[in-house]
Amino acid sequence: MTKINALVDLFFKDLPLAERVPAIAACGYKYIETWKGKDAGVLRQMQAAGRDCGVELISIVMNFATEDNVAPIRAENLGRFLDQMDRYADNALSAGCRQGIVTAGQAVAGRDAEDQRRALVAALRAAGERLAGRGFRLNLEPLNTRVDHAGYFLDDPREGLAIVREVNLPNVRLLYDVYHMTIMTGNQTVFLENNIEWIGHFHAAGVPGRHEPFEGETNYPFLLRRINAAGYNGFMGLEYMPALPCPETLVKTLEYLSV
Repeated sequence: MTKINALVDLFFKDLPLAERVPAIAACGYKYIETWKGKDAGVLRQMQAAGRDCGVELISIVMNFATEDNVAPIRAENLGRFLDQMDRYADNALSAGCRQGIVTAGQAVAGRDAEDQRRALVAALRAAGERLAGRGFRLNLEPLNTRVDHAGYFLDDPREGLAIVREVNLPNVRLLYDVYHMTIMTGNQTVFLENNIEWIGHFHAAGVPGRHEPFEGETNYPFLLRRINAAGYNGFMGLEYMPALPCPETLVKTLEYLSV
């Protein structure tokens, strides 16, 4: 059964990060994720706040799409990329979190796309092997290039799947962001049902606008029922820009996604 979690960075933004955790818990949530990965102290503050209200930190961001100096599609970045994966994984693990999101980076103009793909596969394999002994998983995220992330290297879930299959490590999987992939492709349900064992995490937002999931063209309850039936029992993170105030937005969204 899919578990719904909230991205702490986007809700109750008038509060410090640690104080957002009990506010999210009061809306009915037991899990959070964060874009923060750099600061172990901040992650441990979230963990401590969650311990007091029954909320677990389940995912962090390991690198951002625009961080060219650690982008894994650049072969010359391998050492820096691996060092950051090490540090951020240790940060997460110190707060009880065992998975993180990896972005491929912005495509390098004038460089062969296949060379960039080979660099990405090699970097993911090296990072996955390095982190396997610590029980930490990396989830590679395709993003849309039509609305939010022009120039991003990886915008096709089929290519993302091919890459994680080529890496072929149990702790390297695909993050499937329904918002991004709704913009880029169709036939999502069949793709997910056929490949659910390779999906490590989901994100959700409404299309268009990236607001509440119940205010968009995607039938999330239908999709959740189908991926649950396919055997998925991980997380779907709410990574949307709320148009409604907190706590209303989180309460209504959780009710909508409770299938």
